[in-house]
Amino acid sequence: MYLYHMVIGEKDSDIYISPQNALNEGLSRRTATRWYGNGGNFFPELTDRFRPQRLPKWIDFKNAVGADFEPPDKPYFRFPVFSERILVFNFDISSDLFAHIEDIYDGGKGRFVEGLPSKEDLIKQYWDSMTTIDEYLEHKPFKNPQIVIFETVPGNLIEYIE
Repeated sequence: MYLYHMVIGEKDSDIYISPQNALNEGLSRRTATRWYGNGGNFFPELTDRFRPQRLPKWIDFKNAVGADFEPPDKPYFRFPVFSERILVFNFDISSDLFAHIEDIYDGGKGRFVEGLPSKEDLIKQYWDSMTTIDEYLEHKPFKNPQIVIFETVPGNLIEYIE
């Protein structure tokens, strides 16, 4: 089974990160060519406050990188599932958490969060949605998966598809 990471950016862009960096050094937060937001990173103080006590320390959203189950438009990276440190969360909860960020930028008017649970409740739900890839594929507990990799993808496992 493969996972995919979108490669974006133009060489003359301010945000361009050469795909060669990931091929040489591995795919990490520093070498990722696309930002994959995740619910664990939107409100880090709440994420830490509601973090389940039993979790290993390697589950650290500050150092995580995202991936997809399906290949995006070219170019992209493709690599096998190589580790147990790859987890799946409910993307819909991340979207609702992001609405709270949009509301902050909108001056807290509530237009983006009307009818949504509180940030605190959403963070708890986000943690509760956490599952392994195998469990997700077997049970599909939610429709929109968000894959989060909590370690560097070794460069020798990455294929660059143009």
